[in-house]
Formats: sequence, C-alpha cells, structure tokens
Amino acid sequence: MRTLNTQKLVEHVRNTKILLYSLIFALVVGMLGLGSGIRNLYGEIVTKDYQISVLTEEVGKLKEENTYIYQDLLKNRDFLTKSIKTIENSFTGYIEGNESEKNKMHATFTQVQNDLNTLLNEKEFAIANLRERNERLTEEIKFQVYSEDVENILIIGKNQNLTDTIILASVNPSLETITLISIPRDLYVNGRKINSIYASYGIDKFKRDIQMITGLNIEKYVIFDFAAFEKIIDILGGIDLYVRNDIYDNRFPTVNNGYTVYLIEKGSHHFNGKDALNYARSRKSTSDFDRSKRQHQVIQAVRVKLKMLDILADLDKAIEIFETVAGGVDTNIGAFEALYYMNNYQNYVIESGNIISTENFLYSSTSVDGQYILLPKTGDYYQIKQYVSNLIKE
Repeated sequence: MRTLNTQKLVEHVRNTKILLYSLIFALVVGMLGLGSGIRNLYGEIVTKDYQISVLTEEVGKLKEENTYIYQDLLKNRDFLTKSIKTIENSFTGYIEGNESEKNKMHATFTQVQNDLNTLLNEKEFAIANLRERNERLTEEIKFQVYSEDVENILIIGKNQNLTDTIILASVNPSLETITLISIPRDLYVNGRKINSIYASYGIDKFKRDIQMITGLNIEKYVIFDFAAFEKIIDILGGIDLYVRNDIYDNRFPTVNNGYTVYLIEKGSHHFNGKDALNYARSRKSTSDFDRSKRQHQVIQAVRVKLKMLDILADLDKAIEIFETVAGGVDTNIGAFEALYYMNNYQNYVIESGNIISTENFLYSSTSVDGQYILLPKTGDYYQIKQYVSNLIKE
C-alpha cells in the first residue's frame, strides 16, 4: 500500500510549483474566459489537500510528514497572492488585441489543465489510500493483546549470531493454555532479515519488532544456544518423539561449515540431546516451516518429560539443570520464577503448530542483494495480528 513518506515532500514541492504557475496563467487570461475552469480545478485540489491533511492526522504516523508538506504550501501562500496582483497589472494591456498570443496562451492552458487533472487524480488516490489505512489502523487496535492475564515469553534459539528459532509462548491462565507461535527467520523487517536483528541491535529492539509484527506485549525472553539445548535434553534423560515422515537431508550443516547427511525414518524414536537438536534443525529436504513444526513437537516432548520426572519434587535435578545451562542461556526469568512457571503451568494445554508462513500470510521474494526473504502479503502485519489475537483469545 502506498503511503505519504519523505520522498513525497520532493514531489509535493514540484506540485506546488505547478499550482503556482497554473494559477498565475489562470489569472492572466481570466478576462479571456479561459481561466475559470482551471481556477475551479485549483480549488478542488486545495480541498483535496485539506482532506489529506485531516486523514493523515487520523492515521497518526504520517502526521509529521504531512505537516512538512503543508508548511511548504503555506510558505507559498503570500507569494501566490503577490504574484497574482503583479500579473494582473502587467498582462492586461499586453494580451488585449493580440490574437497570436491568445492562441499560444490557450494551448498552454490546455496543457496546464491536463497537468492539474492528473494532479487531482493523484490527490484522490492518496485520500483513498489514507482512508483505507486509517480503517486498518482502527481495526488493528482490536488485535493488540495487552491483557494483564496473558503472559508472552519469547523463546529464541541462537546459532552463532543469528536467531534462527523464534517462538512465542503465550500463556493464558483464564483458558489454561500455552499457545506456541513460530515466526520464520527469513521474515524481512525494516530492511533486514529478522534473524539478524538481535545480533545488530540487542534484545530490546528484537522484542519491539516481534511486538510490532504480532501485537503481543513481550516482557520475558529466553535465548539459548545449541550446546545448552543439548544439555537440557541429556539431563532429562532424552525425550520420546514420533517422527511423522521420513527425513533425508544431504546438506545438514556441520561444525566446520561443511555438510553431512541426516537421515531418520518415520516412527517412534528416543532422542538424546544431539539427536533432538538435529531433528529440530534439519530443513534442506523439507522447509523452514516444517522445521518450526518439529521444534514445537520437541517443546511438547520436553514438557512431558519434565512432568514425568516431577522436577519440582527433585530440587537437586532442577538445580543441576539451571547450573548446567546457565552459561548457554540468556534470560530475564529467574530460577524461582521458572519453578513457579513449571508448577503453575504444568497442566496447561499446549496449542502448537501455529506457524506464520507462505501458506497463510507471507510470500517469498528476493532482497536487493539477492537474499531469499519473506514479506507479508498485505504489505503490513494486520492479518498476522488478527490471527495471533484469535489464537490467544480462543
């Protein structure tokens, strides 16, 4: 969707000049009967400009840019008034009785009138866009989930400097549910892939961007690396999973930046830490979205194992987990707070398989430097916020 932006300021200066010249011409030949139509067009365009101003203020984000444009228009008002008077005095005697100049002026006015009609159409298109955007923003407010009851935890899996696993766990105590929502690492946000934002700007910026995309207020986060992930699974004694489909990945990454073959057959499996990590990472023979579903499956299995072991009754085991993974985990959730979560949320239903993907709200594209990226189909995050809101509230 097109919106007014800073580049429009340059265009608006050009448009202001067109208005200036056309108004001067209109006044010059007003006594010839040629300027009335153009003056009417000018009046319509000024009216459209005013409508754009009102709509833009309602949108909010574009208000400042619109102010700059109108400051430019206001600065030219005095100049227009003075120019009109000067032209009226200078050209009245010259044009009277000069048929050749009248014909030239008529041709010029025809061209100016066409330019003004084009400009008027642009104004009407801008108004329609602003109205649509305003309606969207009004609707979007409904999909901001800022309930005090709902707690949103951002779970991030880090591979060196890239956050290739991005999962939101939204806890709704009133419904006793934990909703898992995956955001793809290739989503393009503000000129870069979302998986690079944490390394470049830190966790606060990363949380704000996730909040902008989903509408969820995010306070808590957990960032873990691969080593910590493996250790957690191993301390628990492994996890049990059912692999839904055969996986054959001949380009599975190794620690030395090479590739190996990862193969696993459909059926029930008991995974240690390394096995679980490989299962959660493989994607070359499937897709990043399938990988996200497998990551949800691993989280479900870990929760089941924690419940089976009754970690809360075995504080030594709980302390071992925290001490072992402390070096590979960055979080603002304290140890006692984590125990509180485990105790209070252990019987909540986990709603998994919620993946933001090309099957619903995104489409594949290529960045200017040739990177594979994902973009929202609507040009904004309205549908994603609506989807997330419905998931959390249902």
